Amino acid sequence: MLKNIIFILVLILLSIVFVYTLYLFIWFILTRNVPFVPLSKKQLKTVSANIKLNPEDKIVDLGCGDGRVLRIFEKQGVKDLTGYEVNFWIYLLARIKNTILKSKAKIYFKNFEKVNLSEYNIVFCYLSDYYMNSLLKEKFDRELKPGTKIISYVFDIKNWRKPEIISGKIFVYKI
Repeated sequence: MLKNIIFILVLILLSIVFVYTLYLFIWFILTRNVPFVPLSKKQLKTVSANIKLNPEDKIVDLGCGDGRVLRIFEKQGVKDLTGYEVNFWIYLLARIKNTILKSKAKIYFKNFEKVNLSEYNIVFCYLSDYYMNSLLKEKFDRELKPGTKIISYVFDIKNWRKPEIISGKIFVYKI
């Protein structure tokens, strides 16, 4: 009797592990292995308090998630706000939130690597070291016009331009 109970418990445990592994595998395929790590309310307050934009700025948020940073800048009066998100489910969440909150920020389901950034004068990023240092540094040099500001939350671009560091977490680069 005890052996049967142990056998059933082991089967249940193995089933749970299998289903969870399958779930992770499918999730990584659907999200293109890009995790959604949104800024917390405290982090958003830090950005809002330390980054002041002008209504005529054209901002792009690379990997915009659910669009919360764009909506923060919209509250500052910025009218031209664009975000790119590659995770379909988070993109869908962003579109729903923008509809509910009546945000005019444009959010596209598209890989920002395939987007020409030359029309923007403000680029916001909350991306990993990998993106900042191996992909975007060259893209910024190639596409951005003089005077464009790159605002990177937490992650700096190594061996590039000297940033203005705000609140110890925000790196502002100027082309």
